[in-house]
Amino acid sequence: MAAITQPSRPGKSGSSPFMDALTANGTTNIQTSVTGVTAGKRKFIDDRRDQPFDKRLRFSVRQTESAYRYRDIVVRKQDGFTHILLSTKSSENNSLNPEVMREVQSALNTAAADDSKLVLLSAVGSVFCCGLDFIYFIRRLTDDRKRESTKMAEAIRNFVNTFIQFKKPIIVAVNGPAIGLGASILPLCDVVWANEKAWFQTPYTTFGQSPDGCSTVMFPKIMGGASANEMLLSGRKLTAQEACGKGLVSQVFWPGTFTQEVMVRIKELASCNPVVLEESKALVRCNMKMELEQANERECEVLKKIWGSAQGMDSMLKYLQRKIDEF
Repeated sequence: MAAITQPSRPGKSGSSPFMDALTANGTTNIQTSVTGVTAGKRKFIDDRRDQPFDKRLRFSVRQTESAYRYRDIVVRKQDGFTHILLSTKSSENNSLNPEVMREVQSALNTAAADDSKLVLLSAVGSVFCCGLDFIYFIRRLTDDRKRESTKMAEAIRNFVNTFIQFKKPIIVAVNGPAIGLGASILPLCDVVWANEKAWFQTPYTTFGQSPDGCSTVMFPKIMGGASANEMLLSGRKLTAQEACGKGLVSQVFWPGTFTQEVMVRIKELASCNPVVLEESKALVRCNMKMELEQANERECEVLKKIWGSAQGMDSMLKYLQRKIDEF
């Protein structure tokens, strides 16, 4: 299978705003640093994204969506199922901040109470989800690190618990890169279909945080301890085919027919008896709910501790500096 082409690395010039900030005292000039990272991140997105296709798709989805109105997601109520698409305006690359997470939770809660038989979760654009929005987070950590760390950990806890507690099937269509929390929530869903161009990575130690999304429990369960540790500790990147072989992905489809393949299968599932679908999921998940909720609580407590420390802040800054140096 052909490797996914990575963006080229332009030559570096001038001093780094991150290094200036860290040399001063680690946080004094963070706003300047964040501005530089945001600009570089936007260039990275522009280089990777198929602009004409993405713009047409975004326009089409937003124009045809009529049942609900959100800022960072699109929700389409279709025959027998609810389709939730990440399409973030408050973050780049469909990354997750508390506002995005609350909108997804709201859409899931609505789908749980209406006549939807299942939920299809996907994304607009060429990226599925880049995990936590560190730019958003660091901006707020400079004000009150302890308070904002607690708020972010609580937002993640509630977000992940919504997936754990959702009683109807959740089907995920991964169209592109799934990183961090964008990858770790996949085992909490019921079926995961991937575009062959998608890839999966949880480089937690690289960006200075511990695992989230119950990945400390679910990754070892589905792929074994050794493979789970490769992802969670060393940040190994999996292709779609590798992820399928390890049990993280159910099936992989050709990019040119990905949407059609997904919709055919979703419509077949949506034609099933809703009681049968819900009870079947309950039987599969019945012994896992408490274990997952406890794992989620533990993971969020550790995240809160790390983010509330000066070392945690510096680790995130250094990670973002490395990313901007790659652009």
